[in-house]
Amino acid sequence: MSEEAVIGHEARVGREFLRVSLEDLAEAMETRQSEYANPDEPLKFKIYRGLPRRPLTTRVPRRLTEVEALDEQALSTLLRYGYGISRQEFDTNGTWPYHRMVASARCLFAVQLYVCLPEGVHHYDAPHHSLVRLRAGDHRELLARATGSTGAPPQAVFVLSGLFSKAAYIYRDYAYRLCTQEAGLLTGNLDLVAQSMGLRAHVHHQFVDEPVNKLLGLDPDEEPALVVLPLHLAGADPGIRRREVVETAAALAGTIDPIEPDVVRSGLRVAQACPTLTAVNRASLRTDTGGFATAEPAEPALPAAEPLALPGTAAEEVDLAEVLRARDSGPGIFRPIASQIDGAELWARLARVRTGVSSDAVPAGAPVPVEIYLTVGDLIGIPAGCYRLDQGTGALHPVRPATPDTRQGGTDALTSIERVTIPGPVFRNMNAVVHLVVDRDWAFDTFGDRGYRVLNQEAGLLAHRVCVAAAAQGVSARIVNAYHADGVRAALGLTEQRHAPVFQILLARTGPGGRVIVPVEPEGAQ
Repeated sequence: MSEEAVIGHEARVGREFLRVSLEDLAEAMETRQSEYANPDEPLKFKIYRGLPRRPLTTRVPRRLTEVEALDEQALSTLLRYGYGISRQEFDTNGTWPYHRMVASARCLFAVQLYVCLPEGVHHYDAPHHSLVRLRAGDHRELLARATGSTGAPPQAVFVLSGLFSKAAYIYRDYAYRLCTQEAGLLTGNLDLVAQSMGLRAHVHHQFVDEPVNKLLGLDPDEEPALVVLPLHLAGADPGIRRREVVETAAALAGTIDPIEPDVVRSGLRVAQACPTLTAVNRASLRTDTGGFATAEPAEPALPAAEPLALPGTAAEEVDLAEVLRARDSGPGIFRPIASQIDGAELWARLARVRTGVSSDAVPAGAPVPVEIYLTVGDLIGIPAGCYRLDQGTGALHPVRPATPDTRQGGTDALTSIERVTIPGPVFRNMNAVVHLVVDRDWAFDTFGDRGYRVLNQEAGLLAHRVCVAAAAQGVSARIVNAYHADGVRAALGLTEQRHAPVFQILLARTGPGGRVIVPVEPEGAQ
């Protein structure tokens, strides 16, 4: 193991940032700024000047089908449903005007998407649905070497970055949590859309950072690359395997000419305004591929209570494009309305969301390293209470049954979650709450300080799948970070600090919320 890897495995900076950003909300939020009339507010989109543009066809299909090649039509469709604009909002004082196919805190969309094709490296310009060329040439092999892998050339390589200023102007250091979460959300959506189109994605959290950032012309303090995502045709065997030769960041970076694309500067300078964010980001950088590793996390102990067997009901298959156009996070104030939701169908959808992902965080064939907990308020077919989803069988294991008899000091399972959630969402008529739990010791022991990225991005990938499962039944899914982690642990029956609830997702049908939102519909391919 390299010296860099040994030092990184102490993971002191990452562990401390996890403690603050998850366990101590008061400290994490003490520098939070108002989003209204904030002089540091950046532009809604990253804008390049003076670079060649490649317009993409706006005629994309309303349904996703398998493709035989990533041609112009397929690429446009993948980007449109992967990270395109889905809605425009007109009555929020200009703060939340644009919505995309994935969720984002305050609709800030700090994550940027870069597309590396055989003919060049591009930035995806979502409002104009076009590609801005940053440099010419085929750099897919360079990215493969940066990830320490080898195999057949991919059709394309996507790189996701975190443009910190877009979230840090409000959240300061806490923006690192939001950006890594949202990199996972976007990774999850790109993976789902690619699968629906007959493509296969492989998620790389581990790569040497300097050459990837240099390839894209990124300042690693202000906008580091977070995920590398090569795409292959599903019918072909990509043959992805570990490269035997150790690659160093400095050597790979030396093979690339620097570029300084003309970007419209906006927002604060993160390196000066956010010292903690900057420290944890720098600590996560890798200088060689020698310390790359995979491991499986330790699962929380299953409760002794008799599990509920997975019902025989199969979830109705729905077109992903239709679901993504309908997906929403609910109104500004998440206010559920009384509704009848088929719990067995939701259960069947959740039972399969951990499978079918290829990632360098775990050994080949292992599921997403995140546990799913379901707290039921009002779902048809599932008694109220708190459950853990068994990945192996699909069963729901009761963690804490509902005990509404307050005279005995008991508390309803959903009320237990409400009590440890910062006031804001309305819990009356809430159908269910999903918590995603990770093994923090697994993340830091395996990946060092980069473990903070990995656990948030893996959980974000799964969180998007949960949101899609809800949207398939017409249910809004609101991701809420404002909760007390220790209180959630107690409510879920978790007994070890290593198991951290990193996502809380509220599920309910919601009212319109008094907003004027206009969908941006695809024109439809001929």
